[in-house]
Amino acid sequence: MRFAIVFISLCFATSLASFVWAIENDNSNQSIDCLNYVYPKTMRVGEDEVLYPLVLLRTALQYSGAKYTLKASSISMPQSRSLKQIIHNDEVNVAWTMTSQQREKELLPVRVPIFKGLYGWRLLVTTQNKLNSFSSMNSLSDFKQVHFIQGHDWPDTQILLDSGLPVVTSIEYSSLFNMLIKGRGDVFPRSLLEVEMELNTFKDDAGENLTVVPHLMLQYPTAIYFFFSKDNPEIAQAVEKGLAIMRNNGEFDRLFNAYYRSAIEHADIKNKIIIRLENKNLPLLTPLENTSLWFSEKDM
Repeated sequence: MRFAIVFISLCFATSLASFVWAIENDNSNQSIDCLNYVYPKTMRVGEDEVLYPLVLLRTALQYSGAKYTLKASSISMPQSRSLKQIIHNDEVNVAWTMTSQQREKELLPVRVPIFKGLYGWRLLVTTQNKLNSFSSMNSLSDFKQVHFIQGHDWPDTQILLDSGLPVVTSIEYSSLFNMLIKGRGDVFPRSLLEVEMELNTFKDDAGENLTVVPHLMLQYPTAIYFFFSKDNPEIAQAVEKGLAIMRNNGEFDRLFNAYYRSAIEHADIKNKIIIRLENKNLPLLTPLENTSLWFSEKDM
């Protein structure tokens, strides 16, 4: 699956090359200040060229017509640190993360949900030896004794807590899977867009694979946006302009589907019991009324 995504991504990068050349030459005589973007360095070597948010960001900037530079930060860092850097106008000045009231208070979002809200569609990852314990569950009340694993500062954590669900947390992303494997929690909700890759990546030493509860999923309204400093609105405006052009000409949907259509189909949403949760921390300005921005079961 991962190799397929990489291949598709590279095909898109190649097809965009002629477009990039045209845009850059079209603007060569314009006296536009160069906009400089620094994003949090990714963990995997070579990932920058094919990672969906970065391909989307780069393509939006190309469509915007702005002169720009785009590069990674000097070091890798936790999400919480990268967001603090944006707030304080340090090295990093753009990141993509899940929105919350606090984050929109401190940062400037471009309110286009880059994953169409699908980070709120969560499959339930557990271990093989606990799978049978979920077989009779089909409602929120059935989960009151199930311990959910989450990142300590993730907005999802509060969504689960507000729903009356027990949550255990950790700071480090990779340790969350170790907690699940070692029995320090029962289930780890993961976006349907990321779960397949993670199942192939995180396994215990004994070879007992992680698995997904086959008949259930959680769903709550949320969005991942590109975030910027409120002190630098001009770099946000260029991305917003480019994304608007991409949405109007169909390039946004083409890129999204190239990366994620297979994962959406593989999630088998139509045959899942969907347990819907309220997101009390969803900002009031979230554009839920614009249905074209969001994934819907009608899209299947």
